[in-house]
Amino acid sequence: TIMTTPVTSSPSTQALCFKEECYWTRWYDVSYPGSGYDDGDFDTIENIKKKGYKMCTNRKEVECRAVRFPETPYPLLEQHITCNTQEGLKCYNKDQLPPICYNYEIRFKCCVNVPVPCHSTTTTTPVKTTPLSSTTLSTTIYTELSTTPYVQTKHITTEETTGPKTDYIHTKITTKPTTQTQKETTTTGGITTYTTAPTTSTTTAT
Repeated sequence: TIMTTPVTSSPSTQALCFKEECYWTRWYDVSYPGSGYDDGDFDTIENIKKKGYKMCTNRKEVECRAVRFPETPYPLLEQHITCNTQEGLKCYNKDQLPPICYNYEIRFKCCVNVPVPCHSTTTTTPVKTTPLSSTTLSTTIYTELSTTPYVQTKHITTEETTGPKTDYIHTKITTKPTTQTQKETTTTGGITTYTTAPTTSTTTAT
C-alpha cells in the first residue's frame, strides 16, 4: 500500500473593491401627536425599530415633512422640531404656538458598500523630452616649432708671407681682429635668426 499525502490548494485571493450605493427608505410615521402639553410627535429611530422596521446603520441624510403638507418644507411651518440622522424626529407640543404638533413623517438616505470587480486603471504619464543642445567642441592644436639655437662663429685668420730675403726689403703682414657682421633674418612663425659673417682685413707694411 502506497501512502500519499493529499495536496491542498488554496484558491488565489483577489483584491476586493467596493462601491458605495445609496437609497432612500420609505416614509415612517409611527407616532401620532397627543393633546397633552407634554405630548407630541415622536418618530424616533427607537420607536421605528419598536414597530418592527429594520433601520440601516449608515444614514447619510434625512428628510422630515408634515403629513398634511407634504410639499411644504417643515421649516416653513414655523414649528420647532428635531430632525436628524442620529435620533430621528421629535416634536413637543409645549414648544409650539399654539401648543400642538403637526403629525410628521420621516425617511432616511442609507448607504451600503457593495463588492464589485476590481478594474486596473492604466495611467499614461506624458514623457517630457528635452532636446539635446548642440555642443561646440573647441580643439586647440599646439604646433611645436623647432628653432635653431643662436650660433656665433668667430674666424680669426692669420696669414704670414715670407718673401725673398734681401737687405733692403722687409715685408710684414699684420692681420687685424675680425669684424663681425650680423645679418637679421626673419622667418614665418616669428623666429628671428642672426647670422655672423667674419671679415678679414690684411695690412702690408714695407
